[in-house]
Amino acid sequence: AQPEVDAEEVYSEKMDVYIDCFNKLQLPVQRSLARYADWVKDFKKGPTGKESLVYGIYGITESYITNCQKEMKQVAALTPLLEPIDGVAVSYIDSAAALGNTINEMEKYYTQENYKDDAFAKGKALHQTLLKNIEDFKPVSEKYHEAIQEINDRRQLTQLKRIEEAEGKTFNYYSLAVMISAKQINKVISADTFDAEAMMKKVAELETMITQLKEVNTDGRNSSFISSAADYQLQAKKYIRRIRDNVEYSDFEKKRVQDPATGWMVADSYPASLRSYNEMVDDYNRLR
Repeated sequence: AQPEVDAEEVYSEKMDVYIDCFNKLQLPVQRSLARYADWVKDFKKGPTGKESLVYGIYGITESYITNCQKEMKQVAALTPLLEPIDGVAVSYIDSAAALGNTINEMEKYYTQENYKDDAFAKGKALHQTLLKNIEDFKPVSEKYHEAIQEINDRRQLTQLKRIEEAEGKTFNYYSLAVMISAKQINKVISADTFDAEAMMKKVAELETMITQLKEVNTDGRNSSFISSAADYQLQAKKYIRRIRDNVEYSDFEKKRVQDPATGWMVADSYPASLRSYNEMVDDYNRLR
């Protein structure tokens, strides 16, 4: 008889690879394209050959591409299947590899300064390949990222249920419940429009959970997380209240809130709420 497969173990193996490869490829690709865009004035048209400065492009670590191609396809084939991510994972790594390989060919071309020998002929041809690769990659990478988020959310709910069955409503239970609730709130209020009254109710539910979390806490080392969770609940409430009551930003606040470096300083704003959320996530991760 076949040994019984622990589905959660298989899912964990899959997600470890999927998230690791996303982290190894997604940001480096974005950095490479940003570097290229620094000197290519019209990204749609590409290099003209008349540029006074040619910075080239940052390469992507080749072992990341080849290892992720192998590992992602291996775990995607494992059963039980994990949808919606298994299907999109293969498309993601294929499109990421195609884009990464083009970027690396460009990196070699510009590092060797071969554009001085062929009047940018290959540089112009590679640019057209790059545009096609980006066109293929962008929608797949968005879909892949959404699938990672969906699976993570689903698995957190499963984990919460398992904790309750094994331990009851302990600190472990309430700390995870708080994180799930806060994540849901943050996702909704990050949108341009949302139902403020409905979100005020969600924030009130989060406040109740934090009170319950305090009641079951017996370890002083957990105080940072409890404090940051309470701060997030308050910052989210202030922002939602501002939206509900249609409180306008002053001209000074509008400028600050649009600047990633200063937005969090604007009272009762989404950036202030997001900063508090990120601090809470950091404190939660330190509990582990």
